[in-house]
Amino acid sequence: MTTPTNADAVSYEQFCQEWLAEIEEPGLLPLDKGRIFATKLITQWLGVTSDDDDFVICDGARDGGIDVAYLKRADADTGSRDDNTEDGDTWYLFQSKYGTAFSGTNTILEEGNKVIATLLGQNPRLQENSRQLVQKLDSFRQQDREPSNADRIVLVFATTSPVSQQDRQALDDIKLIGRERVFRNFDVEEISLQTIWETLDNAKQPRLSVAIDGQFVEQASGLLVGTVSLTALFEFLQAYRKQTGNLAQLYEKNVRQFLGSRRKINKGIADTLNKEPEKFGLYNNGITIVASGYNFSPDIGGVTMEGPYVVNGCQTTRTIWVVLDGKLNTGGTGNAPSDDDWRERVGLGGLVTKIVRSDEAEITKITRYTNSQNSVREQDFIALDSDFLHWKFVMERDYKIFLEIQRGGTDSRKAYEKQHPDLPRFDDYVNAFDLIKVYGAGWLAVPGVAYGKNPPFLPGGSVYERMVSRTDEVPFGARDLYAAYKIKSVADRIGFGRTANQGSRRQSRFLFYYIIMKMLGNVIRLTPELNQPAVLASHLTHAVLQLSTPDAENQLGQLADGAANLIDAYLTAGGSGNTAFNEAAYLTVHNGDLNGFLKADKLGSDDHSPMLEQLLAITNMAFGMTTPGMPSGRELVAKALIGNSG
Repeated sequence: MTTPTNADAVSYEQFCQEWLAEIEEPGLLPLDKGRIFATKLITQWLGVTSDDDDFVICDGARDGGIDVAYLKRADADTGSRDDNTEDGDTWYLFQSKYGTAFSGTNTILEEGNKVIATLLGQNPRLQENSRQLVQKLDSFRQQDREPSNADRIVLVFATTSPVSQQDRQALDDIKLIGRERVFRNFDVEEISLQTIWETLDNAKQPRLSVAIDGQFVEQASGLLVGTVSLTALFEFLQAYRKQTGNLAQLYEKNVRQFLGSRRKINKGIADTLNKEPEKFGLYNNGITIVASGYNFSPDIGGVTMEGPYVVNGCQTTRTIWVVLDGKLNTGGTGNAPSDDDWRERVGLGGLVTKIVRSDEAEITKITRYTNSQNSVREQDFIALDSDFLHWKFVMERDYKIFLEIQRGGTDSRKAYEKQHPDLPRFDDYVNAFDLIKVYGAGWLAVPGVAYGKNPPFLPGGSVYERMVSRTDEVPFGARDLYAAYKIKSVADRIGFGRTANQGSRRQSRFLFYYIIMKMLGNVIRLTPELNQPAVLASHLTHAVLQLSTPDAENQLGQLADGAANLIDAYLTAGGSGNTAFNEAAYLTVHNGDLNGFLKADKLGSDDHSPMLEQLLAITNMAFGMTTPGMPSGRELVAKALIGNSG
């Protein structure tokens, strides 16, 4: 299989055509098109799935201007918490403007003001989903009592094409109104297909030139070292955002995709900026920017950079942006004396800055070496080089599966294939992070964590570390990802997820992965011929691959049916049996909130969900029962495993 490189770049137009293909299917109503467009764009941008109850769809008549909302919780992995760990929850409120639904500045101003009115309770005629969402947002706003609170509300305009410079001014106008009337940490952003496309390695990037003021000296060919004031850096960030509309793009070379914007505000940096900005340079290690080229005049001191990326200092620059934007771009005509004092002191603050002229081949090395002395862990760089790239290569070579490790990678690959019809096609396309969560829920038995959190499954997270650091068995590799892909395919075929026909299967995808692997482990343990009294993760992978052959598909289907039937029974309200609704933790700890119950870290443990474990024991027992002349399901699965063991 051939993956496109920069030399085989897919154009933006070709990428858009492929990305929009499913939305432009004939027969879809405009509302359906807008919903599919928004869901696909938002989930790729945020790296989430639409199955989560925190993903709220409320488009249509009387939606109050909010088509989709998503609560990104500060669910930091306490097992690997550091100074860069995410703080604060963020409500993203999306306005979906597919195609001609967006007409520029007027659309931004009209729809932005409509959303603000809705949040202020000035839009009483709302549909039920919108009304419930506004109640949640009102409660969210009431909790904003501390100046250090990092919670945010972000209004996002999702459009097909990037907005114009004039439109971005309207976005800033809505932001100022929102901060004054709705929420202190109110922000406005815009995303488009170009936002996704520009993260791709094979995208033809537009020429971008941005200047930064400072005092620099050229230490070596291609290396500038100097100091930049805090206000000059903020002006650089503003200029970059004005040109691109997307500040996150500045960090795309900084541990791409699997880290990116998932790391947030560093409290220590923010405290220094708020309390002692003039001393900022004394406490900070500085930042590194790489650029494809730069223009430097020693007499002037400032530098104009082409295609700049921050590869070290993501937390520093993001926090400078948040704090200074919150203080300098608030609107209003008056100034408190304390504000005047802070503005004077922040003008005295600065930081050490390195600018490196570099090509794409060197960026990975620079990113690694410049981060080696700070809190970014070595595992954070896996997405940039060895493991993920190797897994991708093996999945493509051995299994003909395209492993997506960048947002939009699947659509880019499909567009490339259309350009080259003589190339062999992949059998399927799947996201690497999705498979890691499948593996975590099933193989490592953490379905609640998989459903409710992302950080533990990222490089450096506690679940990810368990996955890649196993020392008592075969090392984790592409075959494990392929086995996870096979189990995910079974769940997709049965129908788990938000659009499932059965209500019991809409929130229980990760629970299904847990149950089916528990049942499989039980079969392995009770089959003497397999000689595996202690079932390891590698044994489960081997068994899944054995059951993935054409001769054993029926046996895998029997396991899946047993797991699905268990979940249907467990998540059906009514009666006095072993159901989630009778669990003590559901009734007391989670106060009848099924979403919270299914996201609990302890889901599957005896002290959190004993009735689930009892039902699993009953299911395993029934799976092993025989009838006259008919082998049990367990015997059939065991026979397939024994038969394929050679």
